[in-house]
Amino acid sequence: MHIFIMANSPGELVGWVKPVIEKLKEKQKKVIIIVVIPPCQYASGMEREVVENFPEVDLVVGPSQYLKYLFLGIRPSSFRGVKRGVVVFLGGDPFHAVVLSKRLGLPAVAYMQKLRWKRYFKKFMVLDQAAREKFMAKRAEENKVFVVGDLTVDGIKLGMSREEVYSRWGLNSGNFIISILPGSRPEMVRYMTPFFLRAAELVKKELPETQFLLALSPFVPKEELVSLDESEVSKVFQGAKIKLKKENEKWKLITESDLEVLVVEGRQYEALNVSHLIITIPGTHTLEAAYLGIPMLVAVPLNKPEAIPLDGLAGLVGGVPLFGSSIKRWIVRGCAKRIKFTAIPNIRAGREVIPEIRGVIEAEDVAKEAIKLLRDPNGLARIREELREIAGEKGAADKVARIILEVGNARRGDKL
Repeated sequence: MHIFIMANSPGELVGWVKPVIEKLKEKQKKVIIIVVIPPCQYASGMEREVVENFPEVDLVVGPSQYLKYLFLGIRPSSFRGVKRGVVVFLGGDPFHAVVLSKRLGLPAVAYMQKLRWKRYFKKFMVLDQAAREKFMAKRAEENKVFVVGDLTVDGIKLGMSREEVYSRWGLNSGNFIISILPGSRPEMVRYMTPFFLRAAELVKKELPETQFLLALSPFVPKEELVSLDESEVSKVFQGAKIKLKKENEKWKLITESDLEVLVVEGRQYEALNVSHLIITIPGTHTLEAAYLGIPMLVAVPLNKPEAIPLDGLAGLVGGVPLFGSSIKRWIVRGCAKRIKFTAIPNIRAGREVIPEIRGVIEAEDVAKEAIKLLRDPNGLARIREELREIAGEKGAADKVARIILEVGNARRGDKL
């Protein structure tokens, strides 16, 4: 049986696709898993390379291959001779899953939280009962919608204990540890790294014993951390002057004030797990940190709004020469006024559980809030408790895999 999985952005590929394909191979070793990556404005450019390193994946169809198939009908070899299988939507635009399903003559299932293309999917897998009720309200068939939980939680796996992490990275468990997550797209990382390191310098000045880690996304080469010179960064906001240096087999970012930040590659969850605080931008990792119960400070700088990715037509307009950037700035600022929260834990709770600093901001704003949080142990304990309640339990990947295999193994004409 062939399983075609459609997904594109970094958060979906690591947080959703990986736990699902692990469960699929665990349940049925002989399935052939093909990951199809359509074009995406949230992409980093390294999606194919990362997915090819997932041991459970048999084949990967990248954006250029997929577009040739979509518009020119040039069929990748992995699309030929498929007699039995299923198309699985795990993020992006469901249109692509619908098209692939129709062209291959295979049933399709979807993991989504807003009902779309309801006639074209055999089954829908949703986060919780509230999402299911919304599907019902839009006249989705009751026997097609299943509550499975949150796939992101299933993707979190710790390979080392806290004690092993302290020893391996030379950390003092008695002092504050702050993890910095500048994002998974190079454009964002280039600006947010010096910005966050400037904030780290200010925190270090007030709390000298604080230790800093930078958890690098697998979708970003470490060279991107220092790819912008000071003049480029200063056009947006003040950032730290930094250099990347290898010491004792470890990569570090070192600022002009001699602040040292250990660059963590491939152990992002371990970095989060030993942290007292995370400083980051919005994204899937805010939910991952919530499951681990780690307090966060989320920064949403609108100093360079044209760099923020948008869905649909708005995202395309931003790339138009001459006027695109101006139009996109206007769109982003308008959206920012209407959006109440950007961090997933806050969105789910419907209130501010973790602080969000938004607008035209400077590193001083982030540092001030970080120091305030670290000096309030009762407040941090309260945030940790609330985050664990929001994140929920593991088990979604197993349920999703069972539904995929049920649909994929069914004979044509069988009632599902």
